Amino acid sequence: MNSPVLEKPSIVKLRKKADQSLAELEMLIKRDLEFLEYPSKSWLPKIEGPQGAHVYDVVVVGAGHCGVTAAFALMREKVTNILVIEKSSIGSEGPWQTYARMPDLRTRKNVTGNELGYPNITFRAYYEAREGVEAYTKLQRISCDEWTCYLLWLRRFLQIPVQNDTELASISPRDNLFCLTVNSEGKTKEIYTRRVIMTTGPLSMGGSNIPFEIREGLNSTHFISAYDEYDFSRLKNKRVVVVGAGASAFDNAGEALENGAAHVHLLMRRAKIPPVSVIRWTDWSGFLQTYADLSDEQKWKLMHQVQRNAAPPTPRAIKRVEGKSNFDIHFSSQIHSARMAGDAVELITGSGKIEADFLVLATGFSFDLKKSRPLAEIVDHIAVWGDKYSPSGGGSEKYLNSPYLGRNYEFVEKASGEAPWLKHIYCYNQSSTLSMGPTGRVSGLKYGIKRLMMGVCGGLMREDFDHHLSAVTAYNANEFEGHPWIGE
Repeated sequence: MNSPVLEKPSIVKLRKKADQSLAELEMLIKRDLEFLEYPSKSWLPKIEGPQGAHVYDVVVVGAGHCGVTAAFALMREKVTNILVIEKSSIGSEGPWQTYARMPDLRTRKNVTGNELGYPNITFRAYYEAREGVEAYTKLQRISCDEWTCYLLWLRRFLQIPVQNDTELASISPRDNLFCLTVNSEGKTKEIYTRRVIMTTGPLSMGGSNIPFEIREGLNSTHFISAYDEYDFSRLKNKRVVVVGAGASAFDNAGEALENGAAHVHLLMRRAKIPPVSVIRWTDWSGFLQTYADLSDEQKWKLMHQVQRNAAPPTPRAIKRVEGKSNFDIHFSSQIHSARMAGDAVELITGSGKIEADFLVLATGFSFDLKKSRPLAEIVDHIAVWGDKYSPSGGGSEKYLNSPYLGRNYEFVEKASGEAPWLKHIYCYNQSSTLSMGPTGRVSGLKYGIKRLMMGVCGGLMREDFDHHLSAVTAYNANEFEGHPWIGE
């Protein structure tokens, strides 16, 4: 299926240049992988499903940077009978071509993680092979188009088996397997697998956080979440209000202005923009590698500090709106009420009344597993933090609703013994942050994916113990056939 993303002139140009320039780098990578025997033979027995249906050892849900990296890691561990399913068309995976309304990544250009320790697979190696060393030196930030093309190159070159336009509808335990119902190309299909890894985006575990005043007071046609896909050209000549104080708020305000909005107001509850991105403090090996082994109380205290403010906008995001005559920023402006005034929106805020035609809500996302359609059949068995931990003095409802995970990202039973199969579903996305740390960020992948692989591979080894015991009992590869010194 053709993707409009891949037909963008900027994407076409980058992909064409990559096809022409990366041959030498790809030869080096092939040599690296051959030296490390990647991929070698699988060590898992073949399992048959109902009526002889194929059974995957692992299905990864989501083909963004986490899903691609998890699949790469599985193949490196010789778990090759895998499939990655992705609801979006090719090129639209992740946020970079849809709701991430920014020209480039907020992540520093030298960040590593997707390459899993192979220097020639880093973004830097990819970019220098295509554009040259000097071009990388001059590069300030990685553009969203560049990042999209890099991830597409990774999955093509590493032969990651991705099935696009395939949306997970449900997960059902079936004996020692899972039956995944998926919607693909207008048809409903069933896929059988032994393990499931959820590497889905921020909306997959609860959805957008829509303030009560907006949800109850306005027609749904007059607002969107910043996480929604939306054609911003529809905002031309419109009065737009963006709500939020973080990076997404400023990116959405800039996008509206650049698409011809008549006027944009940005409302935030804070008195000023937070000057510090606390999440950057976490980018050190001791934290990312060992956070998951801390006590619940230690995790709660640390993450309370890490999450005390949203990531502030980048200097470039501020420059998109700063100095524009048709842009106003309103500090200390919490929305007290919202109502429809004919076909317009009327807001009462901390800084007075504002009228607009449309709202964009950069107010974050929630964790409410009951709103996750794929988890509907199993959600009552899944423990959340509120089931296992009671912080003194109360705490954020959002994080108390996040899944309480085991030390390798596996779901944990709410009631012990009722759903032992639950430990075979792994949750590697934003909702895992409180349990595991921010290892879904690129900088955390090298630590989180390693821990994830220990869980997946260790579980499969234990489950197949009798098979491996029989194999070693029957093992009789005589390397000294006919030698007179060798005998029983």
